[in-house]
Order: sequence, then structure tokens, then C-alpha cells
Amino acid sequence: MISLSDIFLTAWCSLFISFLTHTTLPLISWCSLLISFLTHTILYFSSLDITSSSTATRNVGAAKGCKFLWKIGNLSHCWLKKGECLKSPAFIADSLYGTIWSLRLFPKGVKNENSAAVVLKREHERCGPNIIQVKYQITLLDKDASVLEDKLIWENDFQRENSVFFYACKRQEKVSDSEEKSFLPDDTLTVQCKIWKKDEEPIVSELLSARTVFKVQRSSFVWRIDKCSTLKPDLRSKFTVIDKLTDGVINFHLVMNERLGSEKKLDIDIRSFDECINFISFKVSVVDSKGIKVNCGNQEYLDGNLKKGILFPLSFSMLMNEKSIYLPNDALCLDCEYAFSFVTSSTECARCGNISSLVTEEAVQSKKAIKVEKEMPESTSVLVNDLKSMYNNAILCDMELRTSSKTFQAHKAILSARSSVFRRMFSSDMKEKNSGHVDITDLEEETVRRMLTYMYTDSLGDLQMESASKLYTAADKYNIASLKHRCSSFLKDNLYPSTACGVLVLADMHQDHDLKSAVHDYIMSHDKEVFDTQEWKHFMTTNLILAADVIYQKVSQAKI
Repeated sequence: MISLSDIFLTAWCSLFISFLTHTTLPLISWCSLLISFLTHTILYFSSLDITSSSTATRNVGAAKGCKFLWKIGNLSHCWLKKGECLKSPAFIADSLYGTIWSLRLFPKGVKNENSAAVVLKREHERCGPNIIQVKYQITLLDKDASVLEDKLIWENDFQRENSVFFYACKRQEKVSDSEEKSFLPDDTLTVQCKIWKKDEEPIVSELLSARTVFKVQRSSFVWRIDKCSTLKPDLRSKFTVIDKLTDGVINFHLVMNERLGSEKKLDIDIRSFDECINFISFKVSVVDSKGIKVNCGNQEYLDGNLKKGILFPLSFSMLMNEKSIYLPNDALCLDCEYAFSFVTSSTECARCGNISSLVTEEAVQSKKAIKVEKEMPESTSVLVNDLKSMYNNAILCDMELRTSSKTFQAHKAILSARSSVFRRMFSSDMKEKNSGHVDITDLEEETVRRMLTYMYTDSLGDLQMESASKLYTAADKYNIASLKHRCSSFLKDNLYPSTACGVLVLADMHQDHDLKSAVHDYIMSHDKEVFDTQEWKHFMTTNLILAADVIYQKVSQAKI
């Protein structure tokens, strides 16, 4: 066995010999050399059983793998076509050098619509090796979390951003109700992916779980068009809907189209540029003079059509031939129903690992990121929507926040309620109170926008590590305690080898002992992965005292 004192003796002897031969080096260089030497010494001996003179030993732990459960809800509402995929939240496998992975589901297959496919992909990251050799198994689980069918264990060399494994399962068009309930309980598909190092059989596995849901939002409205008989070609009657759930805008235009040699046609032109809407169905009924709805049909459209504009035809001749029934007082009354689908992704649990900040990347190929937020009571949601509307539309604003590139309109009352710094600024005799503006030149435009969005809506949106760090700094500057806490929680949940040093510097800069302690704990339990990164090597040269503190804690952790 190798004792801890042997490590120190080796380190100090080497440094003493170096000192005799390089006496011209400054003191700070010797300190850096010591930290670097101890780091590599710890890395070398971390795989050995280090003991003291007593019988206590260090438990290096059992071999680990990673198990990722991905649940896809409301699969029957999926709009994806052949060759289109749904992406899982990315997850970090701490036991695989902190590498980042994700799954892709092709519900209608890649080339064959009768075979759905699941793809395992290694994402681009900086912490892991360029090539990693792993074994893996992808299976589908039934309602009892049992494997539906046994699958082979595969092994491959994965490079960064290299999708190499397709798991295909044959789709059955007709299945019994009992089979469907077992295969898709509550319309939810569960995919299980296990990954482990090629040369190690896992005894325990990290468990990560995430959910992606195809949500369906239904709504309706009544559209009354007066003086319908006077409609002229190419003149439009407009109706705009703002959906409260997504804050998306859908425009409906009633337009008369008349072509040479053909009868007049009445069309509803539907357009939306809302990135959240991926699929929409639209149903129209004419309300007659007795209040009875006459169905005019329904159609379904994909989002690409919505951006260009889609036409829903109505029979103008039928309306004019029965004016007394369908156009009482020359007014057309339309009862419109629409439903659209969009995707949300969330983390269910992250034990012994993390869901990566890459969860904010494209959830569906060629779609924008999906915001991950907790659901709130309907009454609270209404209040948030009203406050958001006041902010977005600059209603009765009485204060400006000025960055170097943009000016934001805001309300003193909201800023004061959310920030004690703004409250003191506006209630005391400071220049901002009288000038009507606050200059914020040390924060970026995007950071201030995110800060204001949170202050009005309590929403973080699609955070990433960089944006979370900047938002944390803003929250600390203006003492927005709840925002600082949520950013801190995000940073803790997304620690991995290549980001730990940056978060440690941030925590030390803002004297956040809780966050600093969390980073220290992470580094202590992932020392080999962290010390082997380029970020740590740079960290040792630029943050000497912090690096020394980490090394001291690591050495003190051993039982002497």
C-alpha cells in the first residue's frame, strides 16, 4: 500500500531538486509548479488504494454505467413525417468522463415508414476524450417498466457529434387495445438507453430521466363580418388571435377571390410565424339565423404552410343563395375552432448525473428551443400573462433601462417589488429617480432582457450555462434573491468537468459560499475527470489561490 506521506515526500523532494537547479524562478511560479505537481500526483494515485498506518481504506467505488429513461407523452398527436425526428434532452454521463449524449426518435422511420427508429448520438463537448469506446443497449419499456423485447448489446467507438447506432422497431398499424395499452400506456412511449465503458461491466448505473410531451392547445372564437355582400376581390377582413399559452399570434383574413370565368370564392387565409406551433387543425361552422351551426369542414396543416399562408375555402354561392338563413342583416357569423400541437421537454429526475444545458437546443429538428418551466395555477397564469402584456406592449411605462445597445421600457413599481436595489434607487433622492432612466452599461442587452422577463413573468426561458452565469451576475448586482437562487440551482444541476472551474470562479467572485461548496463537492467526487481537462490547466495558471484551495481539500479528504 502507498501512504499519503509517501506522496508528499515524493512531491517535496522533486520540488527541492528543481529549486536547486532553477533558483531564478519567481515564487508564484514555484507555487504553480507545486499545485500542478500535486494535481498530477493525485490523478496518478487516485486509482490506487491509499491507506494510512491504520486499517482504514479508501473505497474507490464500483464500476458505473449510465441509464437514461426518455418518456414521450401524447405520441398519438405527433405530426412528424418520415425522416423527421424528435430530440431528447441531452444528458451528461459522469461515469463516461462527463460526455454528453442524446437520443433521436424517428416515429415514421428514416426511409421506411413501417419502422420507427431511435438514434444514439454523442453530442459535442470539450471534457471527454475525442474517441470513447462504449457498450450500449436501447430497448422499449412497457407499462410495468419491463423490457418489451430483448435486444443485443452493441459496442462502438463514438467520436464527438457522431451518430452511429440506429435501433429500428417495426410499427404495427393494427394492434389490440390491450397491446396498445401495454406498449403505449397513457399514450406514452418509454425508451431506455444503457451505456457503459467497453472494458467495464457496470455494477451500478447512474439514473437519468426526462420527458418530452406533444401538447395540444384547443381554442375557439366567433367571428362576425358585417356588410358581407359588399366584399370586393382582394379586400380583406382581419381577425387576430393571441394565444395565452404560447403568446403566439395567429392572423385570420377573410378574402374574396374572383378569377376570370369562375365563380367567386370566399377563403379564410390563415397565417402565423409562431415557432411553437408545429401543427394546426382548423374547423369552421356558419351560424345561421336560428343560431344553428352548419359545419363547413375542417383541415389540418403543418407549420411550414402557416408561414406561407393557408386557404380554407367557403362556398360563397351557398351563402348568397340562402342570404336570409346564412347572412341575416347582411352579417356573416363564423364559429371557428382550432387546435395546435407543440413540444415541451422537462427533467423528471437527475440522480448521479445531470441533464445537460443542451436541453435548450433544438427539441425537434429544425425547430427552435423549447422553454422549460413549471406549470402554474390558472389564476397565476392569467396574472403573469397580463403583466407580460404590459411589458411587451410598453403600457404606462415610467422608467427606462439603458444598455450600450438597447433601451428597455419598464415600470418603477414592478422593478421596486422585485429588486431592493431598484427600490432604494427610486425611493431616495438619486439621479435615476428624476431622470427617468437607469444606465446599465456593464450588462449585455440579452442579459437585461432576460432579467426583465423574469421580473415580470417569473420565467427563466431557455437558459444555458453562459446565459445563466451572466443572469446570476445581474441578479446579484440588483439583489433579486429569487432569480439568483434559481440561476444558482441551474448552475449546480449542470456542473460537469469542463464547466466546474468557471462556476467556481463565479461563486468566489460573488462570495456565494453555498454555490462554492457545491462546486467543491463536485470536484472532490469527479477529481480525475476535472483535473484532466484543459479548463483545469488554465484555471491553475489564472486562479492560483482557488486552485490551491481545491488541492488542499482533496489532499485533506484522504484518511491519514
